[in-house]
Amino acid sequence: LFLLGLATLVAYGLSKYYSMVSKYPRGPFPWPVIGNMFQQDFARQYLTSYDFAPNFDGVFTLFAPVPIVFLTDYESIREAFVEKGDDFAGRPENIVMQEIFMYAPNSGVINSNGENWREQRRVALQILRDFGMGKNLMEEQASTSARNYCSRGVKMMAIAVYLSQSKFFTQRRFVLSSVREYLECLENIKDKEKVDLHWPIQLMVGNIINETLFGYRYKYDECEKLMNYVEDFQKWIGDLAKSPEIVVGFVAPSLLKLPFIGYHCLYKHRDNMRKICQYIVENVQQCLEEYKPDDEPSCFVHAYKQRMPNNAFLDDVNLISTCNDFFMAGQETTTTTLRWAVLYLALNQEAQEKLRREIHSVVGRDRLTRMSDKNKMIYAQATVLEVQRMANIVGGNLTHRTTRDTVVKGHKIPKDTFINGDIHYVMARDPNFVEPDRFNPDRFLNEDGTALRKDLADRVVAFSLGKRACAGEGLARVELFLGLTATIQNYRILPRVDEPIDMDPLPMNILQPRDQFIKIEKV
Repeated sequence: LFLLGLATLVAYGLSKYYSMVSKYPRGPFPWPVIGNMFQQDFARQYLTSYDFAPNFDGVFTLFAPVPIVFLTDYESIREAFVEKGDDFAGRPENIVMQEIFMYAPNSGVINSNGENWREQRRVALQILRDFGMGKNLMEEQASTSARNYCSRGVKMMAIAVYLSQSKFFTQRRFVLSSVREYLECLENIKDKEKVDLHWPIQLMVGNIINETLFGYRYKYDECEKLMNYVEDFQKWIGDLAKSPEIVVGFVAPSLLKLPFIGYHCLYKHRDNMRKICQYIVENVQQCLEEYKPDDEPSCFVHAYKQRMPNNAFLDDVNLISTCNDFFMAGQETTTTTLRWAVLYLALNQEAQEKLRREIHSVVGRDRLTRMSDKNKMIYAQATVLEVQRMANIVGGNLTHRTTRDTVVKGHKIPKDTFINGDIHYVMARDPNFVEPDRFNPDRFLNEDGTALRKDLADRVVAFSLGKRACAGEGLARVELFLGLTATIQNYRILPRVDEPIDMDPLPMNILQPRDQFIKIEKV
């Protein structure tokens, strides 16, 4: 009788479990309780779709053991995130997201939800647009223009030009200033036969973001605070990549009340996160102390503070969290992409020389590239696209959550389902990319090389798509274009003799190249 009762109970449990499974798009067979956990390599989660996507039509479900629906082709991601953006605009709401990935619950622009998310994102994008992000904000400094006018004896005109451009004067010059300082750093390297560009690139990108948010930048020999932040951040994301146990917070959050489990599965990562956030907190507090309501905003913090009295959603907590989101997301991703760019071009000398010829033809050798040059530099645009596609740095895309019952490519998906739009797999295995493992910027050019192929360029979804696309995309595109063209305009990048370049990424959520030396030659 006992065995009969046990068998009945097991049968009921299995029936209920697989009834739940049937509500999701088909995927590899999940086992009760554990789902598909033992079919995944948690150290290299970005490879998950490679094993399963070929067997399904761009949409499948993995149980880890919480159900996660993977979207693995451009069409399904676009349908979900763009055409049905509101249905997929949520983020997971649980203790892991609140404690590890946010400065405070439901704050900032990346992992918040609802009206607060919409308002934080709207205001942040508005401020960045006011600062000229994604536009030609990198034109030569207004001060240089003023001096040129003065030299022609039209001093009053110079003053008028300066005043007309003074609203965000600092923002109109800081990117080129940071690029110039980066080139000066390269010039000062004594042994150009053995160069690691990691830190010069890191500081260039860090300075651009730092000045955007806080209004100042570091000197290359006085940047210990930024170095400490970067080291702490990289250790944190490295620890997370090696910590599959955080899944406990999604599956059985009540277990986190047990001290040992709670510490190792959640709170040690939270404590590390708060240590990293302290850099942001101190900078925001310093900016707020210097804020003067009657002055034009000189940085993101001041512009946000200026809007606070007229918007109930804006407060110091959301300001800190938003700055933290921008700094974390923008600092490491852009730096990592530029580091990969250097390595790919070192291994592909023909592409590097073709890029350099275009830069010298359009820009010359005596000034830096401006964003106003971009439309005349088709091969440079193609090279940036191919670097983003090949570097493919997002090892685990930020998880979305459905806000209502919905459908993608005919597959029904319940409300509150976790969604992984696998942009890594799309850029690596989209059938439109012929020979996808070969570095080839020419793939993005039309037959006569005079224009980009929009059909392919659109499939480079490094910033994701839709309502949750990267809010700092405009600034990141500027950094990538100007940073890469400045490097190749002035230096030839070469592998070192008898030291092959290692292109195997570190297994982290952001797929970084390994630190290694290259050779640079002034051109």
